[in-house]
Amino acid sequence: MSTTQSPNSTKGSTLDRVLQVLLIVAKSRGQMNRESIADQLAMPIASANKLIDQLVSLGYLQENIIHHVIAGPKLKALAHDILKNQRFSEMRTSVLRNLSDKIGETCGISVPNGIEMIYFERVNCNWPIQINLAEGSSAPVAASASGKLYLATLNENIRENVIQHMGLMEYTPQTITNEKLFLEELRRIQSQGFGEDNEEFIDGMVAISVPISSNGVDFGYLFCHAPSFRTSLEKLKTYIPSMQIAAEEILSFTIDELRLG
Repeated sequence: MSTTQSPNSTKGSTLDRVLQVLLIVAKSRGQMNRESIADQLAMPIASANKLIDQLVSLGYLQENIIHHVIAGPKLKALAHDILKNQRFSEMRTSVLRNLSDKIGETCGISVPNGIEMIYFERVNCNWPIQINLAEGSSAPVAASASGKLYLATLNENIRENVIQHMGLMEYTPQTITNEKLFLEELRRIQSQGFGEDNEEFIDGMVAISVPISSNGVDFGYLFCHAPSFRTSLEKLKTYIPSMQIAAEEILSFTIDELRLG
């Protein structure tokens, strides 16, 4: 048997192996289990399991309901702190403010966290009546514009497994709770390239969302929501080109941030 080691084999330093595992998990967007991670790193499954177990116990990784390895609370907190770098946060806020002024409604960025979407950053509109979903608050992944868009990016088999395990809860009379209809809705969203919420999360709120993405990797989702008495879902959709331009600007800041660490 050959003794030649792969560059990604277990002969590397422990730190190097830890960073490789974290990088794979971050890029895989919840689509890899322990065996596939071991295969990608050319590691024996026993060694990979030991390393993943340690990272799970430390809170950097966790396993979801379908036993895929995903970011744990400590890794998410680390990513959040990096993205909250003041310089780049001010740049993103400036883009969000310009977009909000153009649309006349609240705009923000959300990121997935298990079966929820976390409002990462937001700029409120200037109307006296507005829907106040503060930074750090969450929305259900299956009943929000950004959440549905996120689910639509997943491999279809994984998407179906996730939906089967988490269930579809009713939040308003408009919430889609039928699994077959919801999967059809996700296929439609995947085809059109943007997410929408037609009063499915909160009565009287409509929302749209576009991805902040590069080379098939989504860094987050840019959303806009508004009271339905003031605007319609169809009216919000007319601003999708402006939102896509804003998403490109935010993406450039995010990439610069990651490069500079």
